[in-house]
Amino acid sequence: MNLMLVRSWGWPLGRMLKFHSNYNGAQRLNFFHGFRHLLLYSTSTSAECNPDFANYLVDFLGFSKQQALSTYTKLVRSRLARGAKKVSDFEFVENSNSVVKFLKQNGLEQCHIRTAVVSDPLILFSNVEKTLIPKTLAFQKMGFSVSDIVEVVKVNPSIFFMGLDTKIIPAFQALKEIMGCDLHVISIMKSPRIRLLSVSKLLVPNVALLMNHGIPIELIRKQLLRNPFPFLRKTEFTQDALIRVEEKLGIPRDSPRFLLGIMLLNSLKETTVESKRQIFKSFGWTESDVVTLTISSPFLLALSEANLKKRLGFFMNELGYKPSFLAKTCSLFTCSLEKRIVPRHKTLLVLKEKGLITLDYSLVSAVSYTESKFLEKFVLPFKEVHEVYSKHAGICLKRKTASF
Repeated sequence: MNLMLVRSWGWPLGRMLKFHSNYNGAQRLNFFHGFRHLLLYSTSTSAECNPDFANYLVDFLGFSKQQALSTYTKLVRSRLARGAKKVSDFEFVENSNSVVKFLKQNGLEQCHIRTAVVSDPLILFSNVEKTLIPKTLAFQKMGFSVSDIVEVVKVNPSIFFMGLDTKIIPAFQALKEIMGCDLHVISIMKSPRIRLLSVSKLLVPNVALLMNHGIPIELIRKQLLRNPFPFLRKTEFTQDALIRVEEKLGIPRDSPRFLLGIMLLNSLKETTVESKRQIFKSFGWTESDVVTLTISSPFLLALSEANLKKRLGFFMNELGYKPSFLAKTCSLFTCSLEKRIVPRHKTLLVLKEKGLITLDYSLVSAVSYTESKFLEKFVLPFKEVHEVYSKHAGICLKRKTASF
């Protein structure tokens, strides 16, 4: 971030920004009059939303009417919970515009600000000089770039209300001790699934527990970068998961997928995991088949029940694949069925029927190709399959064929 840009805000708040709008004089008076009924300090959270406040969010931040109403309700509840004092109509509008201006000048676009306000409407009440600027400078000193700060604010605007010395910096330092790299820490803090308040209480003890059970720190770091959420469960849940991974999923402790099994059980209820396992068995899979697939890719059990049923129905009923084969071919469960597997299956089917290819390419090998490589090898050279592939993949091949 440009430090000169941040320092440019160093004048009194009252002079930083004057309220401007497209309203004429009469409309502006009505706008402020309507704000007198804004229930920012109401004793009831069930009151109807003030239409002028909704109009403010719609006109100045591009909210839909529905978003504006729901955001208003969330704002009322948040301020009531904090026992916030009364704010005059003009102070609210002026401060909100100051916040919006600051965020825009520091890299956030209108859509980013809208996302942040929906997540935590209290950001509109932030004091630019006392809160936003100091926190922004602190992030810079910790190594955050402009784009990093934008990402953090988009997913977690509440970070501006956290204590710098009591919460943000301790969480940053705790994560750095685990990750060993500032860039990795910043990457985790940009995740919408991280809760900084839980880093010291939950994440750190869970990492220590996993390491004490022989799980390499390199694997832990890799999973933290992918998804820190499973590490934010109570330690007793993780302790229990260490046992259940072997008992319920059949993944041995020395398996490189053992940590993934823990993450799965820390993310889903045991009843949910078991219901997914039963879906496979309803298609004729044995316990051994289910365990084999689970060891290869535990998080396949995180797919929705509808997704699993649709895939199994296609692979087993339409293609005739056996459980013993599918259990060892987890790639068919990780690719998109509609966008990748079905279009490529239909394409290969036509190519074989018309004798356009001599080798018996399997679907498994076909889905392993990148999109461009598959088009180059199986689609673009054969006009007979252009329509088939376009129909099932939902793409237009005209431009691609022109350059082929």
